[in-house]
Amino acid sequence: MSNYIDEFQGRFIGIMQWDDCNALLEKLINNPNDWYLYDTLNSVPNETADADLFINKINAIKDTLTSEHQERYCGIVYANDLDNPSFVKIFHPNNLGKSCGSSENPPLPQWLLSKTKPMDVVEEFGTPEAEQGFVSKYLKF
Repeated sequence: MSNYIDEFQGRFIGIMQWDDCNALLEKLINNPNDWYLYDTLNSVPNETADADLFINKINAIKDTLTSEHQERYCGIVYANDLDNPSFVKIFHPNNLGKSCGSSENPPLPQWLLSKTKPMDVVEEFGTPEAEQGFVSKYLKF
């Protein structure tokens, strides 16, 4: 397995408070170099984003989070390290799947920010092509 996939599946810290989320996003904006910006709705980037594009995209993501996630808490942003992040997962507020992460196929984050060159997580972890029926889901036919 690749280093990127290992990092993607590694330990992340959930950002629950909006102030903590804003502080993390500000850290990213203040350190905009050498980041891969992977929107999982688009193709996997081959190069790091330039600083201006990265800053603009972080600000656009921040606007999306604050306008479309009408909760008192954040809970949809995760970082591998709060002080010195090198991998950040951000879920789109309108694609959160079933509540409490209990889904057998949880949604993928829409935005993956990393210092490591990304691999196609949609291909690796995307939703199954066909829904399983109730019986086959539990009996694994």
